[in-house]
Amino acid sequence: MNKLSFARDLPKIALTFLLLYPLGNSFSQDSEKALENTVSIEDDCAKLRNFGKFYDKPEANGLQSAKLFLSYQHQIGHIDGEDSTGKSFNDDFEEFRRFWMGLSGTFGTYWKFKAVSQLSNDRHNYPDASGGNYRQWGHETFRAANITFDAGRFWDVSAVDSLELGYGRRTGRMADEWQRSSTVINCLERSSFSNKLWLYDKEKGNPMATWAKWKSGIHTFDAAVFSGTYEDYVGGWEDSKVYYASWLGDYSEASSYDLQEYWISFYKQDGGNTEDHLAGGMDWALSLVNRIGNGPWALHSTLAFGDNGNLSKSGSAKSIDQQGDFWGVVLMPMYWIKDEKLKLVGRYLHQRSDQANGLKLNSRYVPLAGARDSDLNLNGGRGDSHHGLYLGLNYYLCGEHLKIISGIQRDDLCSEGADVYEGWTLGTSFRIWF
Repeated sequence: MNKLSFARDLPKIALTFLLLYPLGNSFSQDSEKALENTVSIEDDCAKLRNFGKFYDKPEANGLQSAKLFLSYQHQIGHIDGEDSTGKSFNDDFEEFRRFWMGLSGTFGTYWKFKAVSQLSNDRHNYPDASGGNYRQWGHETFRAANITFDAGRFWDVSAVDSLELGYGRRTGRMADEWQRSSTVINCLERSSFSNKLWLYDKEKGNPMATWAKWKSGIHTFDAAVFSGTYEDYVGGWEDSKVYYASWLGDYSEASSYDLQEYWISFYKQDGGNTEDHLAGGMDWALSLVNRIGNGPWALHSTLAFGDNGNLSKSGSAKSIDQQGDFWGVVLMPMYWIKDEKLKLVGRYLHQRSDQANGLKLNSRYVPLAGARDSDLNLNGGRGDSHHGLYLGLNYYLCGEHLKIISGIQRDDLCSEGADVYEGWTLGTSFRIWF
């Protein structure tokens, strides 16, 4: 099967899985064998994983390897809830959640490059009055655009196992959920608390940075300076600066667990009131992450604290009720019902702030429902206390590269003791990448 025929037959392969293997454990051994003989699942999955690789010449002096990247995610959702006045509402949504393409590779022995473009802007769920109701295709912004240098190999630094220097657009990770790319996240959507901690620019993209990352034994360190300046392409250094540092300790080898990791990350933002800011203008944040796992189960947790700051992402002053300190915790237990095929995922979230509107419900669909119905009073999705409970089931057709993620979430958002929103969100997403 060549690449073109594989791409053409991929929907049929996925449909075969969906129709014949919906729960990952309902087949008899004879049925599984027949299916493997019919569609050669493992062979096709290997082709998918390697689909983008088109150049590999490790002995070359110039370009040594190159790989195309594509990520496509299609999502449907439904919400059912009540606003601050007790009014009930429900709504349905369908969207191109992500369509990204990119190119990565190595050159000159010590160099790597990566560029990933966001090629979709699906606003067709939005009402006309908001400027939406369209699906736009083409380059919107870069999710990543950077170059890295293997300084450890080049200078033969014996004090560390590896040393990387980098420049360009990259992710500023804080919470556990942001340690994993959108292609391999465990829940349908990242929690609102993890997104609050993320160092996003004013257009919700990854910012410009320069960094050094090194590993010594079980310890990995990352030190970076991020720029608040937003550009559709690479970006500049005219606005706020964020100083970031993290430490990751992997104690798995000496532990009784298969997985035991600790991660501490911190950032401080410095910028004036005429400058663009990252992370919605937050002043600082500190995050403590723990990951443990054994056999089929794992538990990931994030505990974080921070200050909302007094400036918005565009440098204007925040209202007093959106400032002040905040804290939160996220617990994510996971269990493989069928190894590498069917995973049960739970998540508990609690976050609080000192001020009445110091938190924001980062749901995709609740604010959208408010935009569709002007009679709803959701306080812009803001409050000072938020509880969230999620339960999901992930079905892996070809590992992380081809999967279906489904989940249901209960949210309760309050401000000064009064309910702002409470309700349920259900969703399912088809995801493929190579």
